[in-house]
Order: sequence, then C-alpha cells, then structure tokens
Amino acid sequence: MNTMISRILLGSILGTLCIANASITGVVTVCQCNIYDGGKWTEQDKTTVTYDTAKRFAQWVASVNPSGSAFPPIAVIGMQELMSETDRVTIQNFLQQYTGAPWQSARTPQGINGTSGIGMFWRTDILEHRAEWYLGEKVIEVIDNGYVAKFVGRLFKKLDSDEAFGLFTGKLVWDGAILNGHQITEEERRQEAVRLKNWIRVGEPNSPGMSLFPGTVRVIACDLNSDTGTPTWQEMQLEYSDPSSEHTHNSFYGTVWLDLFGKRLDYVWWDYDAYDKRSGGFVDGPRRSPHFGSDHRAVYATIELHPVDLTPPNVVITEPQNGSAVTGTVRVAANASDASGILQVEFLVDGFGVWTDTVLPYEFYWDTSAYSQDYHTISAVATDASSNRIRGQSAPIVVWIGPPGSEPSIVNARSKPNGSMVSIQGKIVTASFGSYFYVEEPNRTAGIKITNVASSPPVGTRVNVSGTINTVNGEREISATSVTEIGSDNPPEPVGLTNKNLGGGPAGPYDPGVYRGLGPNNIGLLVTCWGKVKAVVGTYYLYIDDGSKLQDGYGYEGIRVDISGLSGWSPPAVGKYVRVTGISTTSMIYGKVQRRVKVRQISDIRVLK
Repeated sequence: MNTMISRILLGSILGTLCIANASITGVVTVCQCNIYDGGKWTEQDKTTVTYDTAKRFAQWVASVNPSGSAFPPIAVIGMQELMSETDRVTIQNFLQQYTGAPWQSARTPQGINGTSGIGMFWRTDILEHRAEWYLGEKVIEVIDNGYVAKFVGRLFKKLDSDEAFGLFTGKLVWDGAILNGHQITEEERRQEAVRLKNWIRVGEPNSPGMSLFPGTVRVIACDLNSDTGTPTWQEMQLEYSDPSSEHTHNSFYGTVWLDLFGKRLDYVWWDYDAYDKRSGGFVDGPRRSPHFGSDHRAVYATIELHPVDLTPPNVVITEPQNGSAVTGTVRVAANASDASGILQVEFLVDGFGVWTDTVLPYEFYWDTSAYSQDYHTISAVATDASSNRIRGQSAPIVVWIGPPGSEPSIVNARSKPNGSMVSIQGKIVTASFGSYFYVEEPNRTAGIKITNVASSPPVGTRVNVSGTINTVNGEREISATSVTEIGSDNPPEPVGLTNKNLGGGPAGPYDPGVYRGLGPNNIGLLVTCWGKVKAVVGTYYLYIDDGSKLQDGYGYEGIRVDISGLSGWSPPAVGKYVRVTGISTTSMIYGKVQRRVKVRQISDIRVLK
C-alpha cells in the first residue's frame, strides 16, 4: 500500500470516529508560531500593552480540530519572539483559559543579551515530557549586532502510548541581518540549516539533539526566514518533509493577496527517523491560521507517529567489587537486560571505552599493569536492539590498582580532585551524627567525613566506603555511594591538640587547612582540646581558650565548640576550665576556613575546675 493511499484511508477512518479526538492514536497535531514581540500588542501597535495578539492566538488554537473532529487538537506549539517570562506565562494562561485544557511551557532566551526567546507549549493531558527528555539547544548563528539565533529541542511521548517525537523550534537569520559586515546571503542561511540538521542528528556535548533516539520521529517547527524553492528550503527537503506552499508572511494581507505577494516562512518539518528519508508523514496539513495580530500566520499539521522504545537497558557491573583493590589481570563483567534485547555492552575505564562485547557473558579481562597505582573507575554502557538504540549506563564503580598492601588510605582519597570517585577500606567510625559520620585510620594519621547516608554506623564499626570526594567549607568529605560494615573494633583514642594546632595547615591543593593553621592537617580526626570557657552562645556553641587568644571573626575569643544537638544538660558557665573531645572540623566565617570542634555527646565535655 503506497503512502498516499495509506493517508487517504487513515483520514477516512478517522473521519468516521466519534471519540474524544485527543486520544486518536498514531498522530499528533503540531503548531508553529512566530507571535511577534511576545504577543503583547494589538495589531503591532506598541502604544499600549494589551496582549491582544496572544489572546487571539490562544482563541484560534482552541478552535482547531474541536471535539468530534477527524483530527486531534493542537497538542504542542513551537514559538519564536517569546520575549520574556511574562509573555510565556500570559500565553500559557490564555491557552488554558480558551482550550479548557492543562498546558505547560518553557522558554529559552536568545537574541541580544537574551532579550528575545524561543518557547514550547504543550498540553499535559495529551503529551508527557520529562526533564531527561530535554534535547538541548544549539546556537545557529551570531550576527554582528550580537543577536544569538538558537534552536531548542524536547522529546515528547503521547500519554498511555509508546508513540514519541522530538520537537525542535527556533528561527534562521532573516533577510537584511548583517553578518561579518554584509547582509546575510541565502548560502549562509543554507549553512545554518545544515548546522541545525547535523546537530539534531548527531548532537553535541551536553546537547544531544536526537542522537539518543535515532528511531524516533523528529519535527522542526520553525521560522525558516526563507521561501519555498530557495536553496535553504531545498536543503531542508533533503531530509525533512513539509508539503505545504501556503504563504505566512506578511499576514496582514487577505488570503488572495497573501498568496500573491507574501512568503512562506513558517514550516512544520517532519522526518520519520534518523535513517533514510521517508515520504509522507502528514495526515492533515500543514495548514495556516487566519491573521491574529502577528506579522506571521501560524501553521499547524497533524503528523504520523510510531511506537518506539524509550526505556534504557538495565546494566550493572558485577565484577570486580566496588571499592576493591586489584592488580594484574582482572575479570570485568556486567549484567544487562532490556525488553528489546541487548545489541552490545561497552566497558569504560576512567570514562574511555576499552572493550565491547555483543554476546553473553558480557565480560573482558583487564590488564591493570598499563594503569597507574591510583583510583580508577569502571562503568558499562548497554545499547538495546530497538530501532532507537537506547543506551543505559551502569553506576560506576571505583577500584584501587596497586600491589597487595598498597590499599588506599584516607590521605590517598583526600588528595584527589573534587568530583573524583574514591574508596577506603577497613576504616573505623569515630563519630555518628545521623545523616553523616566520621572515620579515621586505625593509626590515627587521618580522618574524613562521610555524607549522603540514611543512618550512621555506630562508633567503633569498621567500614568500607565508596563515593565521590569534594571540599565543603574547607573540609574534605566523601558523598557515599556505598557503605559496607565489615566488623567492629575499639575506636582510636583522641589526639590531644593545642587550640593553635586544631585544624592544621594545608594538606595538598584540595585540602586547604584552616585560616592561619599550624602543624599537620588534622581535620576529620577525633581530638581533645582544653581551655577556659569564654562564651556560651545559646545551645549552639561554646568558645574556649587555652591562652592562644584566637579569633574566628565571630566576636568571641578562643575556638568554637559545636554543642548543637545535645539536650538535657546545661553548658558549663563562662570562666570554667574544660576538656573537650570531638571531631576536628571547620566553619566558613566571612570567607575564611575557621577551626571548630564538633562534640558527639554530653560526656565529651568535662569540667576540670
């Protein structure tokens, strides 16, 4: 059955259905609109802001394919000249008012310093959009006056359906714009179209276009700023279809005069997928709107969709164990599954592909001798066998490469840049504070804070920890991805420190130490300090001084002792001499990393006299 017969039969069948047309399967109605200056004016008269154009546009949208029609109502709109967030919200409210349906929207700034914008509006009772389906944005051109022309993309799926499409909207540069000292040429605009199509097909870093969904319908709702038959139009036609030739600019003309003297600038381009071009795709349209106040008329079309697999495969690294120390040749294995089957599993070490397997078991043997003695990450990317070639990535694991006895220390972990994956093994819990805890080496050489836990292990527990290291308020901490309890031990005794030595100096480029710190860095260790109570700040802090007369900028003499979280006791009075045990940690005060002791329990503070 050829495409034309298919479209005639589909239209005939749809025309006989008396159902809620928003639920018609296999199709969706898409609109393109350049609304002129956010729709703020009446007939482009900039004397008074009325939003008359926006209102008339929304009223027209509500009139397209009403209930009982052969085709569904407009479900999504690509829009240019959306100048502000106020414009976006106003138009969304008008759409909801006149269609009686829920709408969502988003705006991407473009133009000179973001003073223009491109937007999308979609009906949430017809379409689903998720944050992870944002397809990115692409700068198509920057002209001499600083105007930045962009396109933006989002993936949509029909509710209760596997039918999906990517929508891209924006505009190419217009006649009369100055680029590199001359008026833009048709060839330069054609090159903009080439850049647009290439981005949609293969994407860019952090802006994937449709590269993650090659088997899915892609639609471009755009102001091409170029008429039918031009080189730019012909460039688009190499890959996309839009069979209409109805003129859309200048929309003030009546229909006859518009067809005689206007131009076709607004398009709804359709393509079946990223592979060879297919004809057809339009069940109805593209059609154009009546004049509603903009210099452009809107266009809309009911287009064909097809079911696609949008669910990524599940993939998990099974060997080696997360956080383990490895040496020599190591088996690396993964489990992967997907309803569409698995096409391949690629293994990555430190973010670089090193092996691809296409048959079970998904594995390879890794020669670690080519890698430095250090932390290294392993992950796997599985690609399913659907037309979309959806990829799913495992959670990364971290291993330590080194000979037996070289297992990583807390010092190794603290030396890594922010965002690095690290692991430590067999460390002892010295303090538990619910959502975070502290561990240190059995020999008391270093300690560190562990965050991102639902609950803390008890003091004395030996743990293996894997996660991501960062510096927060001058203190290194590991945001845990896994914590494994492997036994228990007597917790280390606290290290005795003078007030001046609390915190210590730098311990590398990512471990700054405290302001005017002296001696070895001891942040994260269990410590004991002494001093006279110089101030009591509610139930939050004490300040104690051993004669060092330190100041942290908060107005009190001494070092800060954090007593928050303690209850059922009275802090020692000013003038009392005390011994304090707790974790050597930090506070950021007026931009400086200052000393602080965080006590664990009431018995950590002992009055000596």
